[in-house]
Amino acid sequence: MKKRKDARDIITISRLLEESAHTIIENIQEESLAVYCFLRNQFEATDVVSNYLFQFLYRSFFRLDNAGLTREMKAEYFRILADFKTNQNFDLVKAVKHLWSFPALSGKNTLQFSFCTKMANMLDEQHPIYDDKVVSVFGLKQPYATLDFNEKLQTYLAQLSIIRDGYKSIVDKELLPKLLESFDNRFDSYPVTTFKKLDFIFWSAGKTGKFGH
Repeated sequence: MKKRKDARDIITISRLLEESAHTIIENIQEESLAVYCFLRNQFEATDVVSNYLFQFLYRSFFRLDNAGLTREMKAEYFRILADFKTNQNFDLVKAVKHLWSFPALSGKNTLQFSFCTKMANMLDEQHPIYDDKVVSVFGLKQPYATLDFNEKLQTYLAQLSIIRDGYKSIVDKELLPKLLESFDNRFDSYPVTTFKKLDFIFWSAGKTGKFGH
C-alpha cells in the first residue's frame, strides 16, 4: 500500500498548527468535549444496542443522520459497534465491507469509511478519526467518487495510515507543546487521552480553512 506523496510532512504540519494554536483551541466548543465524554461513559457502561439516548447523541455528534443512511443501516452500525466492544478485535475493513451491503436512502451502496473510523475510535482512541477536515490538514484529497470500491478503500486506508503515523510522531516527539498545553488549560475538567485531543485539534484546524489544498 503506497502512501500519497502530496502529504505534508508532520514537522511542517506541527509548525503550522502551533502558529494557529489560539484560533484552533478557541474553535473547539466545550459542549463537544462534554458530549464526547458522556458518550464515552455510556459506551463503556451500557449496551449501546438498547441505549437509545446514546444512539441519538452519537448520531448527532458524528452526524450519521446527515449522511442519507437508512434506519436499518444505522441500527446495524450500532450492532457492529456493540459486537466489537464485546470481542475487542475490531476489523475496520470488515466493518466497511459489511455496511456496504446495506443500501443508503438513495438506493446505492456507499462506502462509509469515515463513520467506521469513528466506530474504531470509540473502541480505542488511538485509532484516529478519518474526516475531510483532518485530511485537509495533512494536505491530502479524498478519493474520487468515480473510483471503484477497492480502489477507493485502498486510498482511504493509505491516508488513514498517514494520519495514524502523524499522530504517533506528534506524541512520541512532543511536537505540539503549545497546543496541547492550551487544550489542557481550557478543557482541564474533561479526561481525554492525548490521541483524542489530537482528533479535536486536527478537526478544529481543518474547520478554520487555513489548511486548504
